[in-house]
Amino acid sequence: MATIFLSYRRTDGPQACRVYDWLGQRFGYDVVFMDVAAIPFAVNFPDFIRQAIANSSVMITLIGEKWLSKIHEADDPVRMELEAAVTNHIPVLPVLIGNTPMPDPEKLPKSIATIALQNAVTVGVLQDFNTHMQLLLPKIESILGTLAPQNVVSADPYVIERACNGTIRYLRDTFDLTDWVDNVEWRVIGTHDFVDLMNENCVTLLLHRVVRMAESVDLHFMLSFWTFAASLEHVLAGWVISQLERTPIIPDEYFSPDEVTSELILKIRRSDEDARQVWKMVTDDPLRLSLTYVATISPKIED
Repeated sequence: MATIFLSYRRTDGPQACRVYDWLGQRFGYDVVFMDVAAIPFAVNFPDFIRQAIANSSVMITLIGEKWLSKIHEADDPVRMELEAAVTNHIPVLPVLIGNTPMPDPEKLPKSIATIALQNAVTVGVLQDFNTHMQLLLPKIESILGTLAPQNVVSADPYVIERACNGTIRYLRDTFDLTDWVDNVEWRVIGTHDFVDLMNENCVTLLLHRVVRMAESVDLHFMLSFWTFAASLEHVLAGWVISQLERTPIIPDEYFSPDEVTSELILKIRRSDEDARQVWKMVTDDPLRLSLTYVATISPKIED
């Protein structure tokens, strides 16, 4: 079941879809619950919703202009979702849409009045939407990480090193354009290695951020391309994009060959982080063509 439950009114459906896409891109669509995308056919709708909430780690509740309109009706779906979250002690993060103010506690049913005391965030509806979402996502990451007493990293402190080296070895071993680019090196590097790369012919992986989630961990990394010709950099970048889109899950032989990691999966997705900004954080050297990705290490789900 999903880790993040997205609660909203139908009147806020367009905004909810935008938020859902951002959450799905950052955390994976399989861990974000939005009713129109996640409820199968031929199930009891209320029971399925309540179970999804009980199995979630956090509820994101979107509060728009008409959010209060039906909140005092006993059968209001939004009220029922919030009551289920309160009953199951699921953290609720209110997200105010546009200029919508936070509801006063006295304007809410007693069963959900405590959400008015929560720290809320705002998400705009126009050009400021992306900026607000970039601020919201780390807050969600923080909530999920705080809730997790143990995850894949605390169970195996070497798993981050295995993931980085496994990813770069996989790209190295599957690279099949040697007629275009010969003798390419594939390396995992740290910031101290930048000074030695200016005259190299290689692709580098730099891990610049680690986010601890409920049961998983996200590794934010940058792939950079170092060659003597722009056309070769372009070919390498194009091949990497194509390869990771075709095979986003790193094969077990590169990441989980032993008993320690055999129950884990390593999945790669494109990041919404700007590679230029990441580059500026780690070095003052001239910008190299770079791509940003997120590698999620999580337990395998049994069929």
